[in-house]
Amino acid sequence: MYTTRKSFPKDLPPKKTFFCILCGAPSVAKAVQENGTVVFKCSICNGTNERFLAWDPGMEQFFNQDNELVHGSVGVIVQNQNKEILLFKRVKYPFLWTIPAGHLDKDEDPKQAATRELHEETQINASELRSVFAGEIRGDSCVGGADIHYWHAYVYQASDDVEPIIEAEEGREWGWFVLSELPELTMPVGYLLSLSEVCVTLE
Repeated sequence: MYTTRKSFPKDLPPKKTFFCILCGAPSVAKAVQENGTVVFKCSICNGTNERFLAWDPGMEQFFNQDNELVHGSVGVIVQNQNKEILLFKRVKYPFLWTIPAGHLDKDEDPKQAATRELHEETQINASELRSVFAGEIRGDSCVGGADIHYWHAYVYQASDDVEPIIEAEEGREWGWFVLSELPELTMPVGYLLSLSEVCVTLE
């Protein structure tokens, strides 16, 4: 079951608010576990969960015709000269391998947002991004409570001297991987790398 309008209070807050995914109270705080992964604790119900419910007027988000919550997302598939893909392992839910990606700010140009996210998470300055996908991915559950995302995905062909520096709050290890030997990926990244139009671009 996907997150819907009923998961939120009747009156949506005018500023960014994080609600407990267990009891609905706006009282969650981030907690870093011993293994470096992040969970969220509620001061009202004392519950702990890997996710929370976020409402952020500054982010691209909406409820669709079925009242399901949808977040706007961008991501960049970085490929080096050896045809390897840059991946890092997330410290936040879902705790799997992913590409540099993030949420789209309200009214933000998707390509500019992808360039921003790429730099924020890896310190890579992209000179040119190629669009390879734009569309809805259902079942893509994020730490902020949405289970549907409208994605804008791009490919960046990196030079040999690119050395990513992964932001500590996003990932704890990284590597270059060939398409035939990928680690366990987040749902949307696995989906994107299965698309023929994406694979053709990466060949």
